[in-house]
Amino acid sequence: MITCKLYIFRKRRNSTKQPTNITPDELEGEIKHTFSPLAMSVTFNFPSISPPPYNYARIDALERYYFIENWTYNGGLWIGSFTTDVLASFKDQIGRSTQFVSRAYSRYDASIIDTTYLTKTEDLERLYSGLTPLDFWGADPLTNNGLIVVGVIGASANGLGPTSFYAMSLGVFNSLMSQMLSNISWAGISTTEISAELQKALINPIQYIVSAKWYPIDAGSFSQGAAVTSVQLGYWSFNLTGTARLLSTVASSWVIRQSEVAIPKSPQSLGNAGARLQYLNLSPFAEYTFKFLPFGIFPIDSTDLFDQSYLGIRVSANLISGDAVLALAVKKFTGGYAFDDKPILVTQGQIGVEIPLAQITIDAQKWKNGLASAGASAVSTIAGMIGG
Repeated sequence: MITCKLYIFRKRRNSTKQPTNITPDELEGEIKHTFSPLAMSVTFNFPSISPPPYNYARIDALERYYFIENWTYNGGLWIGSFTTDVLASFKDQIGRSTQFVSRAYSRYDASIIDTTYLTKTEDLERLYSGLTPLDFWGADPLTNNGLIVVGVIGASANGLGPTSFYAMSLGVFNSLMSQMLSNISWAGISTTEISAELQKALINPIQYIVSAKWYPIDAGSFSQGAAVTSVQLGYWSFNLTGTARLLSTVASSWVIRQSEVAIPKSPQSLGNAGARLQYLNLSPFAEYTFKFLPFGIFPIDSTDLFDQSYLGIRVSANLISGDAVLALAVKKFTGGYAFDDKPILVTQGQIGVEIPLAQITIDAQKWKNGLASAGASAVSTIAGMIGG
């Protein structure tokens, strides 16, 4: 015989609650000699044929609480089917231990993947967020002729070494090219000494131009460097039809452009209903790709973007060489990106579009048309994230 404390007690199956405030009925029961303390049958001699009301029990000798799953009547005796309430029986040991809760009723961690959530491949969505060249550079190649940076060899005390670099609009540059190539009168040589045709064959002003690059930057708003109205080319000075900017210092030859795009999120993770589904923005449920030409197309780890709202984009470009550095950083709120100390991507590229310069006289109008075509196709564009 064994003493059992019998209760009428209601609790959730996943609870460690114990019937500490309920006074039990203590009765003697009989257990077969061969039994398991985890699940067993206990026989009681109740005076009534009515089913016992008890649904819970405690056996001090075994140091366990039990759920009474069922009562069976046999030969005047009631047999209770006991199964161990593990959470209540080992409540103290559980309280002293560290456990990982995979599923809970009232609390959750939205970053933990729920493998019971059903997904289907046909539900894949491609979401985009992006900037236009006008948004980022301040110039649209379809409507804006951009900025031309020309390096020329000439007598200038403000040059970077023997070469002076001028930033000017396409219109001003075209006018300069026309002055140099349409006639030779600027050379100041009398045609009685050397004919105009021979002067053109002997004097080639293009050889004094060491580089010319086009940038998707609005020339009208460009204010770096000192404003000048003439260019010293070799031994000659050419007056400009407008204003150019002399990039006489290293600092004046650098430009920095910076902006941001919203990071696409799974529609199911948005709003109150999606509070538990944030992990859908992590791999393997989501993949992100960043596209910024001419730098390239880059996959981005979803963990870098998780729980963040904006992707910061910064380009630092040298107008003399055309070399540029692209840096990406993330932040939950707009602005204030850690581009220098915590970037998620840093890469190099060439922003400037090289303008071909021949060592012979060229047709300025044909060159103008070619430049406009090259600029329209080579301007940097930003396509947004692709999330699925």
